[in-house]
Amino acid sequence: MSTPFLIDFAHSLIPRLIEEGHIAVAPADVETVETYVSNYLATVARGGSLLSSVDKALLACAEVEEVFCDLRALKRVVEDLQA
Repeated sequence: MSTPFLIDFAHSLIPRLIEEGHIAVAPADVETVETYVSNYLATVARGGSLLSSVDKALLACAEVEEVFCDLRALKRVVEDLQA
């Protein structure tokens, strides 16, 4: 089960990644991807690198049609969310 922090993080991250063209997700699937990523970070990726874990979660999520970013671009987006 995810935490409120991870849910908020995914809720901010996924739309930004879509907006900037880093991932392709059908509009109807955005909430599902947010939930998947937050749950993945809370369970599978516990204690691992945030960026690598997000990347793995995006690749593992069936609703993510395509991933167009590398870890450097992902890091920039995550850092921008913190600002």
